Amino acid sequence: MPSSSKSPRRKTRSKAQSPALTPSQKRRFQQRLLKWYGEHGRDLPWRKTSDPYHILVSEVMLQQTQVDRVIPKYHEFLDRYPSFEHLAEAPVADVKKTWYPLGYNIRPERLHSIACETVERYGGQLPNDAEELLSFKGIGRYTAGAIRSFAFNEDAPILDTNVIRVLHRVFIAEGDPKAQKAQLWELSEALIPRGKGYDFNQAIMDFGAMVCTARDPYCLLCPMKSICKTYPFDAASNRK
Repeated sequence: MPSSSKSPRRKTRSKAQSPALTPSQKRRFQQRLLKWYGEHGRDLPWRKTSDPYHILVSEVMLQQTQVDRVIPKYHEFLDRYPSFEHLAEAPVADVKKTWYPLGYNIRPERLHSIACETVERYGGQLPNDAEELLSFKGIGRYTAGAIRSFAFNEDAPILDTNVIRVLHRVFIAEGDPKAQKAQLWELSEALIPRGKGYDFNQAIMDFGAMVCTARDPYCLLCPMKSICKTYPFDAASNRK
């Protein structure tokens, strides 16, 4: 996109959506997060594969469901439906039975639909192109980013509940994070160290789940406290 010194709209947008992020802040956040992840990252089964189908199943299951509930169902589901082709051939009613008791039953229906479309349009191979992924009903921007990052090792940004909380607390601190999604997506993308999207994205999700939690975050032990705009966290005035 060509730049122009005469464009006031571009200047206004920059002020509204781009947080002040210095190279030093960026570097410290990246280094501290990856170091923490190397020492404390969770050992999860979907981190032992780069199969796009397995990654997709895990991401859909993890939507609004805790990790400890997902792990056994993830193994059971893949044993029953080991590929897009197997899932596409199965009756939706059977897929929903296998899914039980994870809940939110629109999810297995959407997963089945994605499998059918993948087989029909792509020969059973999920594409890695962002626009093609977003064309699937049931794959939004977060899931597309997760697939690109975790299955295809691309430096694609993600933004789930944990990532939103971490980025907002550390770099923004003011306002409603739900109303700042554009800014947070920009942050998520800008912070990824080149070539390390997989580890960085896994790390920031773990960090939000284990340290920068919604309630009672572990601020005293947090490696980000010297650069965090919300430190020390006050539960009475911060509900994010």
